[in-house]
Amino acid sequence: MNRHWLLGIVVVCIVALAGTIYLFSTNKGADPGKMYRVGILVRGSGYDPAVEGFKKRMDELGYHEGKNITYDVQLISDKNQLVSAATKFVKDGVDLIHTYSTPATEAAANAVKNSPRLIPIVFGSVGDPLLIPGVRSISRPGGTVTGVASLSTDLTAQRLQLLKEFDPKIKRVAMPHTALDAGDLAANKSVEIAQATARELGIELTFFPVKTKDDNTITAAQILGKDFDGMIVGGDSLVWGSIDTYIQRAIREKIPFSVFSRSQVESGALFGLGPDYAVSGRQSADIANRILRGGNAGDIAVQIPEKLILVVNKDTAKAMDIVISETFLKNADIIIEKETQ
Repeated sequence: MNRHWLLGIVVVCIVALAGTIYLFSTNKGADPGKMYRVGILVRGSGYDPAVEGFKKRMDELGYHEGKNITYDVQLISDKNQLVSAATKFVKDGVDLIHTYSTPATEAAANAVKNSPRLIPIVFGSVGDPLLIPGVRSISRPGGTVTGVASLSTDLTAQRLQLLKEFDPKIKRVAMPHTALDAGDLAANKSVEIAQATARELGIELTFFPVKTKDDNTITAAQILGKDFDGMIVGGDSLVWGSIDTYIQRAIREKIPFSVFSRSQVESGALFGLGPDYAVSGRQSADIANRILRGGNAGDIAVQIPEKLILVVNKDTAKAMDIVISETFLKNADIIIEKETQ
């Protein structure tokens, strides 16, 4: 697969990030005389490898869970509960908040805004960092928020392109997304990107808005009963939270589903392109360590993922009676296939 399209994303960050990709790794780790408290706020599913990668790297840096650091991990599906969870972190006096998803990061930023203490926020997955309150630029955020961008929003275009590379005959594509009036900035931008890309590729794109987690079950039934050639998701934590619902119906209706993360493909989506979350979690830990050692979040440039991976599920292809071309498979970084006896 030709990945020159990635340059368009990287060039936005490259000037700011040149020479900084490994800047945050440091030989200095935890202060052995201090007890650290970190709140981890997660909205959506599929972030377990990132959280584990974060904790593992923190442990390598001297932050040993239960000894000199404690984690309060909050897994939230209802967007309306994010602010209260983030506010509790503030009241509990955490030293740092680590977030996954744009809504979770927004909630944390709003919760600390009026706090008498400046609590830094390190995000591990945000589609577009410039949509986050307080982030003024990629190279110098300027406030108390920085982290690792997931590119989940920008990669919406590549999900459509992957469908065309998989099968040039694909024409009608469905996209479930958080309803525009819900105010999910990353999801809304994903819709804009998908619209523009669909026009360029000659794809007829149909949008299906959802407002609650329960809406996903109804929407999946609506989408997958209308003879679509393919389906995509944007940088959309509400849809991701019910991704298995869409995957199951996609397999049943034999609709190629182009997704974002490795975990989504492992759950049965046909293919996906996104960051290696375990690596992104480690990147986030290096940033968190620098801040906990006295660094200013506003001076630390936002990073892009060190590694993007294309994952293909051959077992799903077999279940759907779909043949994946050798050219497409050759470009995959990871192929999921059960061993045959």
